[in-house]
Amino acid sequence: MSITTDVLVIGGGGSGLAASISAATSGAKAIVLEKCPRPGGSTGMSVGSFTAANTAYQYRAGVNDSIELFIEDMKVANGADEARENAALRRVLAENAGSTLEWLSSIGVQFLGPTPEPPYEKPRMHNVLPNSGAYVTALLREARKRGVRVITDARVDRLLRNAAGEVIGARANGKEYFGRRAVVLATGDYSAAADLKAAYVGEDAARVPAVNKTNTGDGFRLGSDVGGVMLQMDRLYEGLRFPPGRFPDPIKLLPSHPVVSRMVRLVAERLPARLLAVLLRGALTSWVGPNNTMYGAGAILVNEQGRRVANEDSDKLLARGVAADSNKGYMVFDEALAKRFSAWPNPVSTFPGVAYAYVGDYARYRPDMFHKADTLEELAEKAGIDASGLRGTVQSFREHAARGEDPEFGRTAFGAGIGDGPYYALGPMQSYITLADGGLAVDTELRVTTPEGSVIPGLYAAGSTGQGGLQLLNHGLHIGWAMVSGRIAGRHAAQAEARADLVAVGPQDSVLETPVEELSVIR
Repeated sequence: MSITTDVLVIGGGGSGLAASISAATSGAKAIVLEKCPRPGGSTGMSVGSFTAANTAYQYRAGVNDSIELFIEDMKVANGADEARENAALRRVLAENAGSTLEWLSSIGVQFLGPTPEPPYEKPRMHNVLPNSGAYVTALLREARKRGVRVITDARVDRLLRNAAGEVIGARANGKEYFGRRAVVLATGDYSAAADLKAAYVGEDAARVPAVNKTNTGDGFRLGSDVGGVMLQMDRLYEGLRFPPGRFPDPIKLLPSHPVVSRMVRLVAERLPARLLAVLLRGALTSWVGPNNTMYGAGAILVNEQGRRVANEDSDKLLARGVAADSNKGYMVFDEALAKRFSAWPNPVSTFPGVAYAYVGDYARYRPDMFHKADTLEELAEKAGIDASGLRGTVQSFREHAARGEDPEFGRTAFGAGIGDGPYYALGPMQSYITLADGGLAVDTELRVTTPEGSVIPGLYAAGSTGQGGLQLLNHGLHIGWAMVSGRIAGRHAAQAEARADLVAVGPQDSVLETPVEELSVIR
């Protein structure tokens, strides 16, 4: 059995849904194959910030911005990684982010902003309201409106090619789906693909779990199987987060209906900034881990045995150290540091430009993660840490800090170290990879290319799958790229010449390991 459409999109997250809508509004019929029971992908799990220049939100706020200023700020944010940047794709992002955000607004997505996001000179970060589910709700509604068919529980295990080597479709659950004009890969990143992480980053990184467990690198495997090349697979966003609290995040509980989004925006724009920040602190403390500036000021991270697990100078090393142990880590600090991080300009954690949480906020909103005691022994008992181990570790660290050297892990920033009590612990925290920054090589039309730079006929990639060497080293750029690249890929795919030969040839064995399920259709 086979099904034929004009544009076949593999992946129903933000970039895939945007690609399907773009294809449909360009005059093509589109089908989306999503392997999960529900669409949304990482877009629906994200904070939801969208960074863009030249938006109506900026105009209303009196922000005079430009594409060139946006690009220059991205260069600054890249730092040493600027040498790795795909400048052509960066310009595509910068030039299209503003109009894409306006398009999202036109289909019912509401934003709060723009807010500052250092080191950017201009406020460009637009925060979705009431939560990132608003993207998924609006995109699905628009996709249905445009006649896009979204099929769930449909994991693709093979791309199909004709005798000329053109990509003409895909196989999922034993069925063949053909795209007369093109196939778009939009399957997210590889943050949950242990084999890819081990091969390109290392075994220690492979042990760190992903926030989105379904990001198993399917598009990377499918694309490379037909000649595509993976770029910059060595960079993962690794860090520590708090597990979900006893009570759900109130922001995520809000329904993402357009009417609710508009109401939330009206309220948010009229509330005094200080009051809005207070309301957001409950959400902020629900999962965001402490800033690494607390370690630089003297805090340490220990496991359940009270032992340090890694160099606290590096979020990456901390995440790997915690994952290699019990995946439980506790930040320990003293009274002096607690006072320092109880008021501006020293927040414990942030929603940049929107809300800041301090030590007292964790005591208020996350009492299950907040521990305080007069002695280290009492602190250990409250937090569930081995007392003798913690006592010995703190004593050793005091000696290291006094000498300014760390023979255990090579830490260089000791701050004031750990002094007198009372003592504090935040945790347990768990290590996670929020996203991975590799991607298939693509050109500026989002066509997948070979190592030699040749276009693979009939194949496009968007979002994280088609990141193509982009750095995206500041908040709000990944969502921006997902939507921008999806729209561009969908438009070009719809405009591609229809192929007459839709007969698949070549090996039909599966290149993916996970068994596929029966499919269902979202109507």
